[in-house]
Amino acid sequence: MNCGNGPKVLAIGLDATEPSLVQQLIDRGLMPALATLARQGRWLNVKAPAHIGSGSVWPTFITGTPPTAHGLYSEWVWRPAEMGLERYHGRDLTPFWKAFDQKGIAVGVLDVPFATPVGLGRGFEIAEWWAHDSVLCGMQCGPEDLVSLLKEIPPHPLSLKRQGAVKPNDPAGLRQLTADSIEGIRLRGALAQRLIDHAQPAFALIVFPETHHAGHQMWHTAASDHQLYRGLNLFSAEPLLHQVYQEIDRQIADLAARANNAAIMVFSLHGMKPAIGSPAFLPQLLCARGFSKTVDWNSQSWTERRRFLLSAIKKRTPLPLRHLYYALTPTETIQRVARPTMLPVYDWGKTRAFSLPTDQYGWIRINLEGREAKGSVPLMRYNETLEELESMLALLKDRDGQLLVHDVVRTASNEGEALHHKLPDLVVHWNDVAFVPGLRIDDTDFEAQHAGIKTGQHALDGFCIIRGDSELPSRTSIRAEEMGSLMSEMLL
Repeated sequence: MNCGNGPKVLAIGLDATEPSLVQQLIDRGLMPALATLARQGRWLNVKAPAHIGSGSVWPTFITGTPPTAHGLYSEWVWRPAEMGLERYHGRDLTPFWKAFDQKGIAVGVLDVPFATPVGLGRGFEIAEWWAHDSVLCGMQCGPEDLVSLLKEIPPHPLSLKRQGAVKPNDPAGLRQLTADSIEGIRLRGALAQRLIDHAQPAFALIVFPETHHAGHQMWHTAASDHQLYRGLNLFSAEPLLHQVYQEIDRQIADLAARANNAAIMVFSLHGMKPAIGSPAFLPQLLCARGFSKTVDWNSQSWTERRRFLLSAIKKRTPLPLRHLYYALTPTETIQRVARPTMLPVYDWGKTRAFSLPTDQYGWIRINLEGREAKGSVPLMRYNETLEELESMLALLKDRDGQLLVHDVVRTASNEGEALHHKLPDLVVHWNDVAFVPGLRIDDTDFEAQHAGIKTGQHALDGFCIIRGDSELPSRTSIRAEEMGSLMSEMLL
């Protein structure tokens, strides 16, 4: 790529990159490329539907439509006709850059999360060269002549290591994750430059997912004094996550220098904040409070019993064996085996509301007649059931009297709208105390389950730095669904 025939618009996505940490590193002189771009352009806050779930933000950006339209919130999607889960595939999403291609504009796209190739006529499109959110079961690319070019770039170090999350008290493991992330970022920058040189797109969209992956596992190295981490044996002597962000900045500097005449947009759709694993007790709670009912062993079919046994075996399998399984088993097989074990075996006739699998928030779906194939709640009882759930959640406390729920979000404004939508009906936002290991919930006799060992969870807001011609007078923020239109204006 050179100054005369490089892209007209270069967009660089930094997945789940926390704006407050970026600003902190800019202020300390540790991200000079972003500091320069911000000084030459402007900084905007990004509002994306992260309050629904992290799986909503990229589909909203890709399609320019809200979650109520595209219906996505997770890598696993509820299918009411089958009363079960389906792995997200993205084939029914039309990205905004498809319109550029239809106008004869060359487009280059690298690793946009939740986006699948759509058969661009010119340029390049690569999905999951390496991805934090793997939804395609392997890399896909086009056109075919890119295959030989991709072979010239070494594989991403993290693509060779599917051993699972690094423990937050493992210095050697965290340092290796840092080194692998930094090398992967460097290789991604080199790959992006090669692709742009080769295809000469007028619009290039390059996404770095390494900040997402590292942020989940190393947030405690950037916020070691947070109350959630107190008393825990976490390794935070080195600001490892800072190093990952700094390598991103170096790659942005190289890409921006070689796209000197381009309008440049660097953005994150949502951020990151402290966590300890994820609350996973909502299915237990809904059963204990009488909203859900599971089928007892004697009443289960043989298929349901096999599902139950498989789920129990998975939960009791030692961690090293699970790591070996994930390292040796193809992704498609892992997903196929996991799907039928991700929900309890419910007695749908006696279940009014149930929890969907989640990695952060609580997701509750009403078992609604006329929507769910085995619905038990009449449409006229929809709002009443929501109100009952909201009242229960508002009073939920731990044994010390601390409230567990920060907020509850309804995704439908009325029962008529809910009848056709695909989202959870309620999204539960937890207070920090809900993430504390060993949580005991008041007025319950079960130990609250937690999942995972990540120390970072998604935060709501992102950011956008724009350098170039753009009509944004007096604005301080932008919505994720507007960003494609803004890029179109900058391009056309």
